Amino acid sequence: MIAKKTNFQLFIVNKIKKIRQEHNISQAEISDIIGLNSIGQVGNIESPKFKHKYTLEQIYLIATHFNYPIEKFFLTDDELEKSKAEIIEKLILKLIEYQK
Repeated sequence: MIAKKTNFQLFIVNKIKKIRQEHNISQAEISDIIGLNSIGQVGNIESPKFKHKYTLEQIYLIATHFNYPIEKFFLTDDELEKSKAEIIEKLILKLIEYQK
């Protein structure tokens, strides 16, 4: 099976999936939180078989819902210990990488 998402995109999607599962939130509930009309779309996002991924707006909505710092979706703990300027630059680069 050939993955349709990059490794980094899968990393983010799996992080969100883990948080969803830890909070006992179904795919249908995530669908409601991010304003999707299709429950199956979250399944497609969570599957490596499809190219679908969360949009940055959807990631923001999920982070807000779970009161989870959005930068933790994109940066490692080591990266978060850098200076503010380095964190901002790294976060921007990671956001660009995610969108590709």
